[in-house]
Amino acid sequence: MNTFTSLTLQKWAAGRVLLSYLAAFLGVASLVSVAWAGDTTGNFKETKAPAEAYPNNRGFYTGVFAGGAVSDNDEIVQSGTAFIIPPLDVRATGAAKSNTGFMVGLNVGYEWPGWRLGGDPRWALLPALEFEGYYLSADQTGFLNNPTPRIPEHLFDFRAPMDIGVLMPNLVLTLHTPYRVHPYIGGGVGAAIVSNVGASSIQLAPSEPGINHFNSNPDASDWGFAATARAGLRFDITRHLYFFAEYKFLTIGTTNYTFGSTVFPTHPRTSPWSVHYGDMFEHMGVGGIGFAF
Repeated sequence: MNTFTSLTLQKWAAGRVLLSYLAAFLGVASLVSVAWAGDTTGNFKETKAPAEAYPNNRGFYTGVFAGGAVSDNDEIVQSGTAFIIPPLDVRATGAAKSNTGFMVGLNVGYEWPGWRLGGDPRWALLPALEFEGYYLSADQTGFLNNPTPRIPEHLFDFRAPMDIGVLMPNLVLTLHTPYRVHPYIGGGVGAAIVSNVGASSIQLAPSEPGINHFNSNPDASDWGFAATARAGLRFDITRHLYFFAEYKFLTIGTTNYTFGSTVFPTHPRTSPWSVHYGDMFEHMGVGGIGFAF
């Protein structure tokens, strides 16, 4: 083989190697570009979302809220003993009237990314764990009757302004939509402290005007089991700021109180008075503003 032929073959072999390296390089580059475009694990740079598109979940968030309430409560029972001769045992019962009140509170929570609904990532179900605490001002009132053969009618007008503090962990599920309006539902169980401040029980029959049967101590409090259910709408104002409006249902389990005895110059001495509240139910309309971190 002459020198010219040998050089030609060497160049041809080198060219084939170079072409094979170039093909391999192009193949790897193609695979990397596909992975770059389709990867969702964070190993590659993702294409930026449009400026108007928000990440689905809020992450950590907090809010303040206020609203009004309407009560729908079970019966009230007032019991005690009047020390006359012979002693008169009193067990006066009656239905609680419906009353209105107001509430104010705050919440803090964390919302996870959740689950996409279909191909559009803007539709998703987002779970959250939230803790809320709020103050509720309400009244417990009713006419209580003590049927007894000794007194033809034994009727009391019971009134107790209440300060209620509620501490409630909640699970919340939000339907995230592309429209910045997101419906949600939630519920939880917790505790409530119910404080009666300035309670009164005035005997209407036989009439004893001006005598509060709890006058030696008209204040009493107790803790109760509490549960809530809620449904509402969240309106995104900016990426971090939002407004929400919701219906909130609260139930507080039975509670019991001890008020002071009747101490009055023209009234027989009594034992301290025991008062029992059945389950209390509050229907609340709430509005608030929140901030997502």
